[in-house]
Order: sequence, then structure tokens, then C-alpha cells
Amino acid sequence: MNECPVISVVVPMYKVEKYLPRCLDSIMKQTFTDFEALMIDDGSPDRCAAISSEYEKKDKRFKLFQKPNGGLSDARNYGIKYAKGEYIVFIDSDDCIHKDYLKVMYESCVNNNAEISYCRFKSSYFMGNICIPMFSAPKKSVLDSEKALDLLIRDSSLHSYAWNKMYKKSLFTDNDISYPKMYFEDVATSPRLFFHASKIAISDRYLYYYEKRVGSIMATMDIQKVNDLMLSILVIKNYVKYNNVYEKYRPALKYLSTKMYLVNIYSILNQNIKCLNFSNMGFNLKINRKLYKYLISDEYNAISGIPELPFKMQQPENKKIKSS
Repeated sequence: MNECPVISVVVPMYKVEKYLPRCLDSIMKQTFTDFEALMIDDGSPDRCAAISSEYEKKDKRFKLFQKPNGGLSDARNYGIKYAKGEYIVFIDSDDCIHKDYLKVMYESCVNNNAEISYCRFKSSYFMGNICIPMFSAPKKSVLDSEKALDLLIRDSSLHSYAWNKMYKKSLFTDNDISYPKMYFEDVATSPRLFFHASKIAISDRYLYYYEKRVGSIMATMDIQKVNDLMLSILVIKNYVKYNNVYEKYRPALKYLSTKMYLVNIYSILNQNIKCLNFSNMGFNLKINRKLYKYLISDEYNAISGIPELPFKMQQPENKKIKSS
């Protein structure tokens, strides 16, 4: 194996033993072969490490790293630290990829002199027995940073998922960008990477298969995640303010803030219904409104690094009657 492979594939792992072989098999079968696969065991209590060890034995491109549990962001950052490739991709360990994923994404970057490539994806259900194409991505194209970032912030035709993109590793290392320890860390990070990329190459092929399963972040939405969703928007606003380009992206940020404000209303109501506790529902709805006004306000002093929310919503206490 090449000591300095072209591509580093980072696979964070935690409680995914059911899905992991399918994911690793899809990486092993890639038509582009000059890669390393960094399997990051994030303190998983199941058989993730044992399964990964078998792949490490049969394919020298696969490397197992074990670390204490620190969450998805910490695992991705760990992978970035040890990646040797010029390019880097993140594959969630319950997902899988098309056999041409690395080939197409790499050629999209190289042929278009782009630092990021982006592909369409399918939502996979029941281990791939049902795959539904997601049609939101634009047609095959090459976008400059400003146009791509505007679309990404709006979360309309481009989305901030970490996993359907290939990045020049230098975007992270040269600009001191890492994933913050929070939910929706990709929403807080992808725009910062797009800001520093001169070109983003868009492929119209469906190359990534995202497994929709019980236990995902969106399927288990709670108030902490609602807070972090708003924090992710604040991270973006802070970054463009700090880099003196806020006016360019002000309409996009307002669009995203409004969209997430409305999503949060549903999430807050849903949380109170699930907990059978409505005591702080009014409080949370008011805080959601205050955060929305804070995010769309032009009066904000940017800081270096990751900011904090000025106020937060509260998780309702679960008052469901327990069966005896």
C-alpha cells in the first residue's frame, strides 16, 4: 500500500455492528484503489472493533484506531489528525457507497481544480432493500465558493452533511477547522469549509446511500438538539461576520434561521407531548422566538472560535406513567 495514499476514508464507529460489514465492504470494493480506510472505534461497546480487526487483517489499506468515546465530532477530528491522504471523505458506519464513489468524487475535484466535490445521495431503508433518491442537488456543475456557500446556508439544493462530499484535507489543516462537539456539527462546519474552497464540483450521480434508521439524530430529537440546531446557525453567522462577508450571506442566513425556527416549534411541541409535560412549553417557545430574533439581528459582535447561545431552551421532565 502507498505510504501516502491519495484519499483517506474516515469511518467513525459506535454501536453499529449490524451495519458495519456492509459499509466496509462497499469501501473495499471501490474501483479507485489508492486509498486508506481509517476505522475509528469511538469506544463502542459492541463488536465494532472485532469486525474492523478482521478487515484490517485481510486488507492492508484498512486501519483500526481505538479511542475513548468522545462522540461523532471527536471521532471525525481524530480521523483528520491521522489521515495521510491529500483528500478526505467521511463515511458514516451505518451507510454505504457506490463502487465508483471515490473515483467520481476524486475526478470531479481534479478535473475541475476544485477543493470540494459533492454528489447526490439516496435514502436507504432496511439495509438497502428500499432506496429512495433525494432530488434536491443541482445538476452537474462547478460552482464558485460564493454561489455554493449561499445555497449551502439556505439548505435548499445543497446540504451540509459531512458524508456526501470529498474535501482537500488542507481545507481543515490550513484553516484550523474541526468539527465542534455538538449535535448538527456538520451544519456548523461545512459552510466554513465551503468559504475557503475556490470551487465546488457537483456530480449528478447517486453515489452515497444514507441509512434511515431508528436512533438517528433527527429521529431522537430532544431539546438539547433543538438548542444545538440554533447554535449551528450562530456558528455560521459568527464565521461570516468574523471574515467580513456577512452582508453577502445575510439573506441566506435569515432564510435558514426562519426555516429552523419553524422546525423547532414542531420539535418543542413534540417533546412536550412525548413527555406528557407542558409546564415549560411556553418558556421554550418564547426562547425559540428570542433565539430567532438574535440570529437575524445585524447587531452581533463576532468572535474567534465557536460562540455560545445567549439563552437556551429546557428539556421537559418525563412524566409518563410507568407500568408496574
